[in-house]
Amino acid sequence: MNALANEKVGEFFNKHFISAYQKVGTFKLVNGQKQGGNVAGYFCLGDGTVLHAIAGPVDADTLLREAKWVHETRKLAMLEGTGDMKKYHHAFRKAHAERLQTEHGIRIDVRAIQASTKARTDPFNQQAMLVKRAGGGNNSAKVHALLVDNPAPKLELIYKHVFESILGEKISTQPVARIGG
Repeated sequence: MNALANEKVGEFFNKHFISAYQKVGTFKLVNGQKQGGNVAGYFCLGDGTVLHAIAGPVDADTLLREAKWVHETRKLAMLEGTGDMKKYHHAFRKAHAERLQTEHGIRIDVRAIQASTKARTDPFNQQAMLVKRAGGGNNSAKVHALLVDNPAPKLELIYKHVFESILGEKISTQPVARIGG
């Protein structure tokens, strides 16, 4: 599933994104083969604002589709936001809600979510409840629900939630263990 090695993915990413990575979990290299661990990808602005995320490995077509979606959605949000960050964030909230409904059959009342976020102490608790109430959902549904509930959060606020709550992994600073050849 080495989606990043795909030529079309590489061309689109090189044209529209700046790529970086950070190891946050553990895995082993056994005779040159990766064992364990997981992956999460984030589409962020330069200040670390997360516009979209992918939880778990995906194939090249999926990665390219998600990259194109976030690129086009950002252009739309910029038009709708006209310099107003609340409108910009609302455009992303609405776009994630639309995908959650059309792709996963989970309907979320965006206005009710927007009103309820002001009174909450745990900004990620509502997302879990929404997906559970709708019958579970896969990682994509969970990410969209998270970003409906918390549009455009900072990476440092959500990466642990995505990695631990959605992917079921633990954050670790341990180095990669190399075993064998």
